[in-house]
Amino acid sequence: MYKVIVFDAYGTLFDTASVKEKLEEFAGEKSEAVSTLWRHTQLKHTFLRQVMERYITFDDITKQALEYALEVHKVPFTRQDTNQIFEEYLNLKAYKEAPDALKELHKMQKTLSVFSNGNMDMLDPVIENAGISNKLDSIISADSIKQYKPSPASYALILKYYQIKREEILFVSSNTWDVTGAAHFGFDTVWVNRDQSLFDKNGTLPKITVQDLDELVHWLKLN
Repeated sequence: MYKVIVFDAYGTLFDTASVKEKLEEFAGEKSEAVSTLWRHTQLKHTFLRQVMERYITFDDITKQALEYALEVHKVPFTRQDTNQIFEEYLNLKAYKEAPDALKELHKMQKTLSVFSNGNMDMLDPVIENAGISNKLDSIISADSIKQYKPSPASYALILKYYQIKREEILFVSSNTWDVTGAAHFGFDTVWVNRDQSLFDKNGTLPKITVQDLDELVHWLKLN
């Protein structure tokens, strides 16, 4: 039986595309393309910096990725503009089913945690602003050891925090690379496949695939 359910933050609990509303003020019809490239570059830079062992915080990576995405799509901006857009990253919307799903998992006596590459200066505000802080038991950041997922050392933080066995933890993410990293570390994993895409197989598969967090709750009730 799983004692702790660990959720990735960005793309799993929080919709990173919701920042597009703010981007539209600056990028107009290019906002969707900018938003997509911003997220892609953000992830690419975490992977590169992890491999190069040249750590900077996730908020700095996020700002650098935003500037690159705006430059690529030839959207004029000032530092004040990028600061305003970045602030929206602290106000990402939770997926609509997330609050009730977390509440239901608490009723099932599950301990709930968020584990993210984001530093606490980013995680604390977005969790508070989304209204789910009272539904979580812990927030764990890979920033505490200057690492980025999917490094094994980052996932080890969860074991260190809870002092339980790997098989007592269920790791939930919408990112295939995150699911792969957690599974290779030894956690059972859930892939939240919201857009019905294909799993990017890299030596492992998730234990289960769900469309949203409501489906996860249903599966846990049956198992």
